Amino acid sequence: MDYKVLKEEDFNISNWTGGKTKQLAIYPEDGNYLERKFVWRLSSATCELEESNFSKLPDYDRVLVVLEGKVVLAHEDVRVARLNELEQDRFSGGYKTKSFGQITDYNLMVRKGNEGFVDILDLTAENMTPEVESYPEFQLATQAFYCRDGFATVSINGKSVLVNEGEQLVINYDQHEEVKVSIMGEGHVVRCQIFYNYEIGQFGPTIVPEEKATTSDFNQCVFIANTQFRGARFIFKRLKKIWYDEALQGAIDKINHMYIVELVFMLGIVGVAAIGKDNFTAGLWIITLALWIFADIFIVSPFIFFIVVPKPVAKHIKDVDKLTPYEQEVRFRQMNSNERVEKILKKYKFTGNDKYDKDGNRIDDYFHNKY
Repeated sequence: MDYKVLKEEDFNISNWTGGKTKQLAIYPEDGNYLERKFVWRLSSATCELEESNFSKLPDYDRVLVVLEGKVVLAHEDVRVARLNELEQDRFSGGYKTKSFGQITDYNLMVRKGNEGFVDILDLTAENMTPEVESYPEFQLATQAFYCRDGFATVSINGKSVLVNEGEQLVINYDQHEEVKVSIMGEGHVVRCQIFYNYEIGQFGPTIVPEEKATTSDFNQCVFIANTQFRGARFIFKRLKKIWYDEALQGAIDKINHMYIVELVFMLGIVGVAAIGKDNFTAGLWIITLALWIFADIFIVSPFIFFIVVPKPVAKHIKDVDKLTPYEQEVRFRQMNSNERVEKILKKYKFTGNDKYDKDGNRIDDYFHNKY
């Protein structure tokens, strides 16, 4: 379990078409709202226009609470909600939603497949223990308390935390942990309960700290260097069970695109030919070429990759059955892309000689315009 009181200096403030948004908290902490890479997000926004269009977030469910003012939320072709202060509406982020009225609101966004609820606590000097929903199918849970006015004293497993007006307390915990929360004070607090699953690497690459190179790294490079040809997957069964992450594959592609390995191999052949031109017998030629090929396979080419690839190499080689959601998405894109075709299409699009529809099909201007 961990908890933190977030204050004004911790909030990220930005503009949206209807006013300003103050991001109070986001999970994971390195999540990105604009890229829609987060499990849940707490925010407070102002609607400064009489009419405002909400951003569409089809992958999220939302709960909006009015902190100040009155509003009408119109969810096109679904329903209409009229809200006064401290009233809420729960709706899908995929709705086409328009608001009527100038307000300050509080927002909970939760990625679909998880659960999130909001209620309002009217505080008194007497300590209360708010009920917590039960969703044991989710591993993680968060209780969040936003003080709209007044102040709140929150007890977390016996430790007291003060939350002043405009501050956000976030308590994250594993549901296997025993967490007891009680609260007292004066004014009103917006409480959120969020239940969710999350694994590292769900929205971005897994960060592998760089380490000193070892013999194990070189051994991995021997395998990598000698499987960079078409059809390698059919010869080396291991390739069907592993996936190189973006950092490792990027380093490999850099070497392959510059044809460094092939160039060094040919230079070696030229060197052998130059040295043995007038000195080697047929037998010595065969032995020398064999030695160079052996050295290239097990020393020279692996060393080229060894210089460039990230270490430890083994941690950048993943079991295809244990990929994170983000890695699965990247692998899917890789398997469904054709680099050579993409280069050709890019070339034609760049020159402007051809035009393409939204599906990438070529449009013949003559027939397109005539018919």
